Amino acid sequence: MINFNEIRDLINKAHTIGLSYHLSPDGDATGSLLGLFCALKRMNKDVKIFSKDNLTLNRTLRYLPEISNIDGNTYTVPDDIDIIIILDCGNVERISCDVNFDKVTTVCIDHHVSNSKYCTYNFIEDSASSTGEIIFELIKHLDVKIDKDIAKCIYTSIMTDTGGLRFESTSQKTFNIVGELVSTGIDFWNIYEGLFLTKEYSKIKLLGLIFDELRVIDDEICIIYLTQDMLDKSHADETQTGDIVSTGLTIKNVKVSILIKDLNDRVKVSLRGKDGINVCDIAEKFGGGGHIRAAAFVTDLSREEIESKLIEEFRAILK
Repeated sequence: MINFNEIRDLINKAHTIGLSYHLSPDGDATGSLLGLFCALKRMNKDVKIFSKDNLTLNRTLRYLPEISNIDGNTYTVPDDIDIIIILDCGNVERISCDVNFDKVTTVCIDHHVSNSKYCTYNFIEDSASSTGEIIFELIKHLDVKIDKDIAKCIYTSIMTDTGGLRFESTSQKTFNIVGELVSTGIDFWNIYEGLFLTKEYSKIKLLGLIFDELRVIDDEICIIYLTQDMLDKSHADETQTGDIVSTGLTIKNVKVSILIKDLNDRVKVSLRGKDGINVCDIAEKFGGGGHIRAAAFVTDLSREEIESKLIEEFRAILK
């Protein structure tokens, strides 16, 4: 597997660099990409973002630098680009761009234990709290100063993927990095409040609709539905739903939370677990992946079919 020095050498030699991440990017994917984008611009590199996702309307992360330029219209990677770096994405199927792996040099930087190592070069550190934590170290190896713009991005990456520094993946190194980011003078309290403490009216209305349909099976499995009709009625959008699956674990005795998003296209499933429940193993059975405590996948099954199969899988573990 590639190391930081080798990634630095690839970047130093490259004239044109592309960046991408996984489909439906969360705070870690978005913050990592934009943090590295800012760092590469400081190095006077010709760097472009390739994304099928339109982030211009993202209500939660709109404070991030350059996010307003990611409109979802530029996603085909030209064959003559020197390298493309794909962040926070565990497999080919989930990349938010179209790239010819036979003609383009690809680099994957990720922290998912289920990563399939699909790129030309792969840097996978599953002990890292977030991809943002890895990108922080990479930027240090590139000898780029961590300024406020970069710090905002990496702080967002780390905070969103650690639930505000409260998940098991958080380490002493994570706290040290956050301390250095805060020292740049970013308004970290406002970012934290926006990420965790402040909700738009539409999000509150959406939560009301979701909680009305929430169910608990066998006292240990929480089932949460999210439908397009709920989004329409609340005037919310999918970018506001990233943390909803975790609310299931706040219910007493619940060890597994399942969020089934039945939207206009395919059914998307997010899984969260605690008390030793490995949800990544279950996600992999359905073509997905992630972490031991947090994983996801997309399925062609109906929401009723996938719910039934997941309940069967988790009952076998919990019995």
